[in-house]
Amino acid sequence: MRIFIRGTKQLAWVLVATLTLAAQAHARTALGQLFVSPNGAGKRCDRKHPCSIEDARDKVRSIKQSLTQDLIIRLAPGRYRLSHPLALGSADSGSNGHVVLWEGSPDGTSILDGAIPIHGWTLTDAKKNIWRAPVPKDSTALQIYVNGVRAIPARHSGCISPGQCRYNENGLTGGGLLLRQLAHPEQVVAAFGVRWRDFRCRVQAIRGENIVMTEPCWHNTVADSVKEGWSNASPKGKPFKGVEWFENAYEFLGKPGQFYLDRQANMLYYVPRPAENLNQADVELPITEHLLTLHGTPGSPVHDIQFENLTFAHSAWSYSDTEGYVPLQAGYLVTGDRQTLPDNGEGMVRIPAAVETFESRNLSFVSDRFEDLGAAAIAFDRGTHNSTIAHSAFHDLAGGAIFVGDTVAAPANPADRASGNKVIRNTISSIAIDYRDNVAIMGGFNNGLLIESNSISHVPYTGISVGWGWNYEGEGDVQRDVRVRRNNISDFMTVLHDGGAIYTQAQSPGSSVTENYIDYQGHDNGNGIYLDERSRKYDVCGNVVWNLAPKMREGQWVSAWSSWSGDLNIHDNWSDDSHTALHNPGPTKTFKDNHLVLKELPPEAKAIIAASGVNGREEPKTGCTR
Repeated sequence: MRIFIRGTKQLAWVLVATLTLAAQAHARTALGQLFVSPNGAGKRCDRKHPCSIEDARDKVRSIKQSLTQDLIIRLAPGRYRLSHPLALGSADSGSNGHVVLWEGSPDGTSILDGAIPIHGWTLTDAKKNIWRAPVPKDSTALQIYVNGVRAIPARHSGCISPGQCRYNENGLTGGGLLLRQLAHPEQVVAAFGVRWRDFRCRVQAIRGENIVMTEPCWHNTVADSVKEGWSNASPKGKPFKGVEWFENAYEFLGKPGQFYLDRQANMLYYVPRPAENLNQADVELPITEHLLTLHGTPGSPVHDIQFENLTFAHSAWSYSDTEGYVPLQAGYLVTGDRQTLPDNGEGMVRIPAAVETFESRNLSFVSDRFEDLGAAAIAFDRGTHNSTIAHSAFHDLAGGAIFVGDTVAAPANPADRASGNKVIRNTISSIAIDYRDNVAIMGGFNNGLLIESNSISHVPYTGISVGWGWNYEGEGDVQRDVRVRRNNISDFMTVLHDGGAIYTQAQSPGSSVTENYIDYQGHDNGNGIYLDERSRKYDVCGNVVWNLAPKMREGQWVSAWSSWSGDLNIHDNWSDDSHTALHNPGPTKTFKDNHLVLKELPPEAKAIIAASGVNGREEPKTGCTR
């Protein structure tokens, strides 16, 4: 079809209109999508000319006020090597009711990576098959990965207490003969767990048969409070069985898959596994602590940003040589030189996370992967509201998977209390590999936290923990409306003690633990549902706690042992456990209509199992509070 235009004015008008429409169409496309690649450069950020990840962030800042639709930043497959975190603030937020979406490849191959590859391997000890390669100055990595598989720090067996070594105020009496022949005993780390705590303290010196530990690490391990017996779970407590292993010495190398990092010589040593060729292998040395940070302020929060189909890998964290790793519980650490500890557990420092948010709202992480990380995976910390972690996978983590909230009972700014956050349908396995006191999902103090339909397995301590503050003083509520429901938890409490599949604390009106499936798999340690110390105002209903060992070393299907817990409604649950009553009932604890000492599960309980975890679909008909 032909169009005839009479007169130059009409022709000019048509040309202007056509150009205007074309410009508007181009603007919509430009504002709708930006393209990023690992080797991207320049400022265009289009499909043919992708930019770097930080250039894309900067371009968002320049165009966000003009958004008329959601803005998608598309990350091409590949490794985005980060020597420092991708830092987002309020200036990087969505606007005009639209979100900024950082989207990776659906197959998870868009990787935010905190490691550098190590090359230049040479054989240094043919008899032991020890190889070495240079690393950058000041490298402190506590993990390396070879062809995607975690290597193990060079280790030596520890010492048994009291037969081989025992606590003294400066370290250990005995045990020194194991270490005195080492070239650098001051680089050696002692690793040991006591009850629910897991410690790492560096050796300072060897004096005869005795081991002197660094301070304040050693003192902090035994610091105590007025009411709480923290030191019972310490090297001077009766449960202390000695050092489980010593690590980090060249002389300890010998087994395939072990490594040693000589920080003085900037040299990495490794014993390859069978079929590993170090001249061809992908050896990754993590160097970056945080991969992504979202930090706002109370008056200007980070908001309306989404992350989908991204993989976060190879974060690095090295605890202080002098402070070591001294947890109070669940990845919250005793730092500084502590003479005493607070009864309520406040003032501890959370283990770092690869992804951290502060003062933020309306964030979401969906269908992401978190793997091979040197500390925790993700933390929704102070002032994070209405944000979601969903349909994501967490695997091979040194610390915990998910932290939500903090441990401040009464924040000076009430808006700092995390609220309205959701952790839904995530798969979490093989976490807390190095720091075994960490938990899969750790909720400190929160209002309106929902932890639902997650599948959790292979954890050395607790699966899900909510609340804080063992002996919080006063009768006031410190959090509310925390719901833990329809989760599937198995293979928990495999190493440490005094925890459970689901662990609670704090006075929490409107809170509930419902319709979860807890599978002991014949294990004989830990509680199924552990309503510890100050747990109050929880409804516990419709849970299936199954496959307990016939004779439990420690724990039972439900525990609410303390006299200062209360207002607990424990009803309509199923278990094969033989404990048919609470051992400290209390006047405000309701325990009724629980189906115990079962040999088989009825259809109602089987429906709860089928509805639990990431693959559960139908709502079970239990009548429990939701």
